[in-house]
Amino acid sequence: MSNFSERLKELMQERGLNQLELARLTGVRNTNISNFLIGLNQPSYKNLIKLLYFFNCSADYMLGLIEFDTQEKPLPVLPFGPRLKSILKEYSVSQEKLIKELPVSSSVLYKWLAQISYPSPDNLIKLAKYFDVSVDYLIGRLR
Repeated sequence: MSNFSERLKELMQERGLNQLELARLTGVRNTNISNFLIGLNQPSYKNLIKLLYFFNCSADYMLGLIEFDTQEKPLPVLPFGPRLKSILKEYSVSQEKLIKELPVSSSVLYKWLAQISYPSPDNLIKLAKYFDVSVDYLIGRLR
């Protein structure tokens, strides 16, 4: 079972929610929530963001990277492509260097930067570790 599924179960239990109620309240399909809970799938970027807003918790906490949720009020998520471009510039990392060192394909990186697709939770964690930042910082919830 993944850290994410364990954390999701805890958050649901704290609020007395079953998966049908969570699906109704978040707009995330019930089958997706079921798969998250049994550890079969991780959420898409967009579903992760919906769950973060609903539970009002940090991404690092929800993904099981930290044991306790931060007390800081997270800011709204920024558009991912421009945020990643900004981080690349901030850390003086070229796209070529990121492709080589992460590793990620050039087509995948292009799609993230153009907001055609979004990174999976696993890739968000890899990016955050690469830049030595939190996932919340990576997606713009901490600035």
